[in-house]
Amino acid sequence: MNVSPSAAPTSGLWSRWGALTRSLISTRIAIERERSFWESLNFTNRSNLKIKARARGGAFTIRLVDHARALEDEGTLVAAALVLSYSVAESAATDHLGVESRRVAGIEDWGTRLLKLAGATWNQVEGGLAGAVEVGVIRNLIVHGSDRLDPKSHQRLLTAGCTEFEPDAPLSLDYETVGVYRARLRSLLMAGGLGSKTSGDDG
Repeated sequence: MNVSPSAAPTSGLWSRWGALTRSLISTRIAIERERSFWESLNFTNRSNLKIKARARGGAFTIRLVDHARALEDEGTLVAAALVLSYSVAESAATDHLGVESRRVAGIEDWGTRLLKLAGATWNQVEGGLAGAVEVGVIRNLIVHGSDRLDPKSHQRLLTAGCTEFEPDAPLSLDYETVGVYRARLRSLLMAGGLGSKTSGDDG
Protein backbone atom coordinates (compact mmCIF):
# COMPACT_ATOMS: atom_id res chain seq x y z
CA MET A 1 0.00 0.00 0.00
CA ASN A 2 1.37 3.41 -0.97
CA VAL A 3 1.45 6.10 1.69
CA SER A 4 1.39 9.76 0.71
CA PRO A 5 4.10 12.04 2.15
CA SER A 6 1.52 13.89 4.27
CA ALA A 7 0.19 10.64 5.73
CA ALA A 8 3.60 9.15 6.52
CA PRO A 9 4.33 11.25 9.65
CA THR A 10 0.89 10.38 11.06
CA SER A 11 1.47 6.71 10.36
CA GLY A 12 4.83 6.88 12.12
CA LEU A 13 3.29 8.66 15.10
CA TRP A 14 0.69 5.98 15.74
CA SER A 15 3.16 3.18 15.12
CA ARG A 16 5.33 4.58 17.92
CA TRP A 17 2.30 5.19 20.11
CA GLY A 18 1.10 1.62 19.66
CA ALA A 19 4.57 0.26 20.42
CA LEU A 20 4.60 2.22 23.69
CA THR A 21 1.17 0.89 24.61
CA ARG A 22 2.16 -2.71 23.95
CA SER A 23 5.43 -2.28 25.85
CA LEU A 24 3.58 -0.90 28.89
CA ILE A 25 1.04 -3.73 28.85
CA SER A 26 3.59 -6.49 28.25
CA THR A 27 5.94 -5.21 30.94
CA ARG A 28 3.10 -5.08 33.43
CA ILE A 29 2.13 -8.67 32.55
CA ALA A 30 5.73 -9.78 33.03
CA ILE A 31 5.91 -8.07 36.43
CA GLU A 32 2.64 -9.66 37.54
CA ARG A 33 3.87 -13.11 36.52
CA GLU A 34 7.19 -12.60 38.30
CA ARG A 35 5.39 -11.48 41.44
CA SER A 36 3.00 -14.45 41.31
CA PHE A 37 5.88 -16.88 40.83
CA TRP A 38 7.74 -15.83 43.98
CA GLU A 39 4.56 -15.57 46.02
CA SER A 40 3.62 -19.14 45.05
CA LEU A 41 6.84 -20.56 46.54
CA ASN A 42 6.73 -21.45 50.23
CA PHE A 43 10.04 -20.44 51.79
CA THR A 44 10.59 -20.54 55.54
CA ASN A 45 13.66 -18.33 55.34
CA ARG A 46 12.37 -15.83 52.78
CA SER A 47 14.08 -12.85 54.45
CA ASN A 48 17.50 -14.47 54.01
CA LEU A 49 17.13 -15.59 50.41
CA LYS A 50 18.96 -13.81 47.62
CA ILE A 51 18.52 -13.84 43.85
CA LYS A 52 21.48 -13.65 41.50
CA ALA A 53 21.19 -12.43 37.90
CA ARG A 54 23.56 -11.31 35.19
CA ALA A 55 23.67 -7.57 34.59
CA ARG A 56 26.14 -5.24 32.84
CA GLY A 57 28.45 -8.13 32.05
CA GLY A 58 28.65 -9.19 35.68
CA ALA A 59 26.52 -10.65 38.46
CA PHE A 60 23.88 -8.75 40.36
CA THR A 61 22.56 -10.01 43.71
CA ILE A 62 19.40 -8.78 45.42
CA ARG A 63 17.51 -10.02 48.45
CA LEU A 64 14.22 -11.70 47.61
CA VAL A 65 12.27 -9.36 49.90
CA ASP A 66 13.78 -6.34 48.15
CA HIS A 67 13.00 -7.87 44.76
CA ALA A 68 9.37 -8.42 45.79
CA ARG A 69 9.15 -4.85 47.11
CA ALA A 70 10.46 -3.49 43.80
CA LEU A 71 7.85 -5.48 41.90
CA GLU A 72 5.12 -3.86 44.01
CA ASP A 73 6.29 -0.38 43.00
CA GLU A 74 4.91 0.38 39.54
CA GLY A 75 5.88 4.04 39.75
CA THR A 76 9.05 3.80 37.66
CA LEU A 77 7.33 1.91 34.85
CA VAL A 78 4.31 4.20 34.56
CA ALA A 79 6.41 7.35 34.94
CA ALA A 80 8.61 6.28 32.03
CA ALA A 81 5.54 5.46 29.94
CA LEU A 82 4.04 8.90 30.60
CA VAL A 83 7.26 10.80 29.84
CA LEU A 84 7.80 8.90 26.58
CA SER A 85 4.15 9.28 25.53
CA TYR A 86 4.26 13.01 26.16
CA SER A 87 7.50 13.33 24.19
CA VAL A 88 6.01 11.47 21.23
CA ALA A 89 2.88 13.65 21.33
CA GLU A 90 4.77 16.93 21.65
CA SER A 91 7.24 15.99 18.93
CA ALA A 92 4.46 15.04 16.51
CA ALA A 93 2.52 18.23 17.26
CA THR A 94 5.45 20.61 16.89
CA ASP A 95 6.61 18.85 13.72
CA HIS A 96 3.08 19.25 12.32
CA LEU A 97 3.10 22.93 13.29
CA GLY A 98 6.59 23.46 11.89
CA VAL A 99 7.99 24.87 15.15
CA GLU A 100 10.78 23.81 17.49
CA SER A 101 9.66 22.19 20.73
CA ARG A 102 11.96 24.55 22.64
CA ARG A 103 9.98 27.51 21.31
CA VAL A 104 6.60 26.47 22.71
CA ALA A 105 5.39 27.16 26.25
CA GLY A 106 3.98 23.83 27.33
CA ILE A 107 1.02 21.75 26.23
CA GLU A 108 -1.36 24.69 26.63
CA ASP A 109 0.64 26.46 23.92
CA TRP A 110 1.33 23.75 21.35
CA GLY A 111 -2.02 22.11 22.02
CA THR A 112 -3.93 25.34 21.37
CA ARG A 113 -1.96 25.97 18.18
CA LEU A 114 -2.59 22.42 16.98
CA LEU A 115 -6.33 22.65 17.63
CA LYS A 116 -6.58 26.08 16.00
CA LEU A 117 -4.86 24.79 12.87
CA ALA A 118 -7.36 21.93 12.70
CA GLY A 119 -10.35 24.22 13.33
CA ALA A 120 -11.04 22.49 16.65
CA THR A 121 -11.32 23.58 20.30
CA TRP A 122 -10.40 22.21 23.72
CA ASN A 123 -14.04 21.19 24.16
CA GLN A 124 -13.34 18.40 21.68
CA VAL A 125 -10.44 17.03 23.73
CA GLU A 126 -10.86 14.50 26.51
CA GLY A 127 -10.33 16.34 29.79
CA GLY A 128 -10.22 19.71 28.05
CA LEU A 129 -7.49 22.28 28.64
CA ALA A 130 -7.41 21.63 32.39
CA GLY A 131 -6.88 17.91 31.85
CA ALA A 132 -4.13 18.46 29.31
CA VAL A 133 -2.26 20.89 31.55
CA GLU A 134 -2.51 18.37 34.40
CA VAL A 135 -0.71 15.88 32.16
CA GLY A 136 1.95 18.46 31.31
CA VAL A 137 2.51 19.45 34.93
CA ILE A 138 2.84 15.87 36.19
CA ARG A 139 5.20 15.06 33.33
CA ASN A 140 7.39 18.06 34.17
CA LEU A 141 7.54 17.10 37.85
CA ILE A 142 8.71 13.61 36.90
CA VAL A 143 11.33 14.91 34.46
CA HIS A 144 12.75 17.26 37.08
CA GLY A 145 12.79 14.63 39.80
CA SER A 146 10.19 16.34 41.98
CA ASP A 147 7.91 14.37 44.27
CA ARG A 148 5.57 17.20 45.26
CA LEU A 149 3.57 19.95 43.57
CA ASP A 150 5.58 23.17 43.76
CA PRO A 151 3.90 26.61 43.87
CA LYS A 152 4.65 27.43 40.23
CA SER A 153 3.15 24.14 39.01
CA HIS A 154 0.11 24.61 41.25
CA GLN A 155 -0.49 28.07 39.82
CA ARG A 156 -0.19 26.69 36.30
CA LEU A 157 -2.92 24.17 37.09
CA LEU A 158 -5.19 26.84 38.56
CA THR A 159 -4.69 29.09 35.53
CA ALA A 160 -5.84 26.24 33.29
CA GLY A 161 -8.89 25.61 35.44
CA CYS A 162 -7.65 22.50 37.22
CA THR A 163 -8.59 22.71 40.92
CA GLU A 164 -8.17 19.05 41.92
CA PHE A 165 -4.77 19.48 43.57
CA GLU A 166 -3.80 21.08 46.87
CA PRO A 167 -0.59 23.13 47.17
CA ASP A 168 2.44 20.96 47.91
CA ALA A 169 0.44 17.79 47.13
CA PRO A 170 2.60 14.65 46.81
CA LEU A 171 3.11 13.25 43.33
CA SER A 172 1.12 10.04 42.95
CA LEU A 173 1.07 8.04 39.76
CA ASP A 174 -0.32 4.59 38.99
CA TYR A 175 -1.17 2.46 35.96
CA GLU A 176 -4.79 3.63 35.74
CA THR A 177 -3.88 7.32 36.01
CA VAL A 178 -1.29 7.04 33.26
CA GLY A 179 -3.94 5.36 31.12
CA VAL A 180 -6.15 8.42 31.60
CA TYR A 181 -3.28 10.80 30.83
CA ARG A 182 -2.31 8.92 27.66
CA ALA A 183 -5.94 8.96 26.54
CA ARG A 184 -5.98 12.75 26.93
CA LEU A 185 -2.82 13.12 24.84
CA ARG A 186 -4.20 10.81 22.19
CA SER A 187 -7.49 12.74 22.12
CA LEU A 188 -5.62 16.03 21.68
CA LEU A 189 -3.63 14.65 18.75
CA MET A 190 -6.75 13.25 17.12
CA ALA A 191 -8.73 16.50 17.52
CA GLY A 192 -5.69 18.37 16.26
CA GLY A 193 -5.78 16.59 12.93
CA LEU A 194 -3.17 13.90 13.55
CA GLY A 195 -5.58 10.98 13.56
CA SER A 196 -5.73 8.14 11.07
CA LYS A 197 -7.98 5.21 10.28
CA THR A 198 -5.86 2.89 12.39
CA SER A 199 -4.78 5.26 15.16
CA GLY A 200 -7.42 3.96 17.51
CA ASP A 201 -6.12 0.42 17.45
CA ASP A 202 -3.47 0.65 20.16
CA GLY A 203 -4.74 2.86 22.96
